[in-house]
Amino acid sequence: MKVPKLMATQHPDSTVVLMPQDEVEEAIQDVLPLDQGGRGCDEKMVDYEGKATPYNQMRDIIEEVRKYDVVPGEDFLITPRVPNPKLEDKDRHLLAITAAVTANMYSQMYFNTDAIKYIILPMSTSTLELAEVQRRILKVERLVSEEFSLRIEEWIKLIPLFETAESHMHIDEIVEGLRIAFIKEIGMFENEFRIFMGKSDSGIHSGHIASSIGVRMGLLKLWNWQKDTMFKVYPIIGMGKPPLRGHMAEWVIEDWVEAWRGYYTATVQSALRFNTDRKDYVHTITVVTKNSGKQPPLELLGYAKEMVNVAWRASEVYLSRLERLADMISFMAKFVTRTRARLDSYKRRAKTGKEMPRAIRFCASLYSMGLGPTLIGAGVIEELASGTAEKLEHLLKFVPLLPKDFAFDYAFTDLEVFKRYVDEKTFEIIKKDVDVVKEYFANVEPPKSPPEGYFEKLRELRGALDEAEVSRAKAIVMELAEMRGFLG
Repeated sequence: MKVPKLMATQHPDSTVVLMPQDEVEEAIQDVLPLDQGGRGCDEKMVDYEGKATPYNQMRDIIEEVRKYDVVPGEDFLITPRVPNPKLEDKDRHLLAITAAVTANMYSQMYFNTDAIKYIILPMSTSTLELAEVQRRILKVERLVSEEFSLRIEEWIKLIPLFETAESHMHIDEIVEGLRIAFIKEIGMFENEFRIFMGKSDSGIHSGHIASSIGVRMGLLKLWNWQKDTMFKVYPIIGMGKPPLRGHMAEWVIEDWVEAWRGYYTATVQSALRFNTDRKDYVHTITVVTKNSGKQPPLELLGYAKEMVNVAWRASEVYLSRLERLADMISFMAKFVTRTRARLDSYKRRAKTGKEMPRAIRFCASLYSMGLGPTLIGAGVIEELASGTAEKLEHLLKFVPLLPKDFAFDYAFTDLEVFKRYVDEKTFEIIKKDVDVVKEYFANVEPPKSPPEGYFEKLRELRGALDEAEVSRAKAIVMELAEMRGFLG
């Protein structure tokens, strides 16, 4: 199997506003090679999850790319992320699958290839659910084949996207269950799997420490699961530039590829493509590509049980803070400009039960309040250090990027500004988290420091909110994002 290494996505995490009519040209630039002035990705995610993406967008990309010297299905893949029918309208789920299958008719017509070989299902939970979706894809392919002469040489395969720390930490059991469910439910024997793990939603729901442990353990367990079998797994990791969302950023990329060794495919999200200097961007994706498919240090699984306990305790502490911050985060999210056409009807709830903004607006809201998101609940570090002597040491071996994650967010934190957004009790709790990071990681240089004027802008934003100047507040939030190099 030729596995793509760089998946360009449509995440709304950049400061560049792109509407659906812009996304076909964007996709072309994403998949053109670097030496042709493109962005050098070999897979393009067309996103229908909670997003107003036209169903003909995949076909439009296939038709437009005929003007260029690249072949879909050979030089790059188009891989849609379809709505999960448990979370969105079932017709949107079915229409997105149908659009993917029929797009292959045009790919075969123009290029004699299948541009779409995979479909991603977000928020995957049960193996039975995944088998049902795979069966649905096969049924649509058979229908289009019978009615419109689509050639089927290989079935489109499902990529499950898991987005919780719990699923990541049990990923080997889930994949084994998925393999068996495919055989029992649809008679489909698979010996190669692409498994997608997302950091963002896991970060919101469980906090940075627990979600980092989850993804790291997921990579280790997937490699360990396939070690003595005939099966092969090709992990995909979905990460953005902010530390809470994975810290896949140009200023820390050499550390990043080592911290998350074991991936085959990494997402190249909008902020990395549009809020990064060309030279830094090229260096970043070159490093990511070079380190694809390297075996992670499986000996770290010796810490697995201990890390599970650390994750649950860290998540518990984080959620106690999130409960206090949730309403203010939701308020601030109203001032974060949408940079893609998303559906207002699609929302998710946090473990606290409260409705929360999606990950990008969540992060943008906290940075705009003067608080780096990874610092929420970081006070648990002191608890780990005062417990078993090796517990913190083992955590830092397991998640080696953690000190630089904290250092980045500490550098972009202004407690004097943050104090103006929350009650006194909440402030004291969060200040303790920040103080613990300062104490334990004082010698860690931030991988990126705020540019001149950043903190003045934070204070200006608070003033605009006090004066109820909505347009000015939105503009300042975007200016702050440009200074950081990402929206959220």
